[in-house]
Amino acid sequence: MNKFKFLVLLLMASSCVEKSNSEVQTVHIKKQQTETQIAKQEVDSLKLDLERSKLFWKGTKMRGAGSHEGEVRIIQGIMLKDKNGLSGGKFEIDMKSISISDIPITDPIPIKNLTDHLLHADFFHVDNFPISTFEITEIIRHSTENLEISGNLTIRGITKNITFSAIQKGNSISTRFLIDRFDWNIAYEGSWADRTLVDRNIEFQIELVIVDFFPADMH
Repeated sequence: MNKFKFLVLLLMASSCVEKSNSEVQTVHIKKQQTETQIAKQEVDSLKLDLERSKLFWKGTKMRGAGSHEGEVRIIQGIMLKDKNGLSGGKFEIDMKSISISDIPITDPIPIKNLTDHLLHADFFHVDNFPISTFEITEIIRHSTENLEISGNLTIRGITKNITFSAIQKGNSISTRFLIDRFDWNIAYEGSWADRTLVDRNIEFQIELVIVDFFPADMH
């Protein structure tokens, strides 16, 4: 294959992935909010099913021409409910648990190399910041299933308030969104390749399963 054909295929691949990424919502970012439902009275605490609650990540490079993905574990979590329904929550994520799912387990060296890279100071710097957190500051219900969630997301010791849409079906809440890793200083001071070849956006896909919570509890 000549260089011209290769370039055309590369551009086509990039445009296809960019189109796919454009279908994923990008969070709206504000400064950290100080008032949360955690500090308020007259709320009930609902446990998460930590075995069934999942947080998946995906990162791309070269404008989507390549990608890696995996999972990171939610180790603690609650949702809060007041007289009007779900009103808040707080979750802890174990950054040391980050795993790679798109490289075959028969290739342990590439898996280890990529995992070490993600744990390094250029990315999540887990030696200094082993836990990331998300604390919900507001939930707006637009319909039976459609929620708008705002909360303080803390990664690498940096906290920003993000807003995104989510879907609730019964006792599960699901969402999929993009964050700009530079907003949390992820690889901001890395090599030129980290800053330019690795795309800015990180995609999160989350499903939370609430224990002993049923549709009738929403109202």
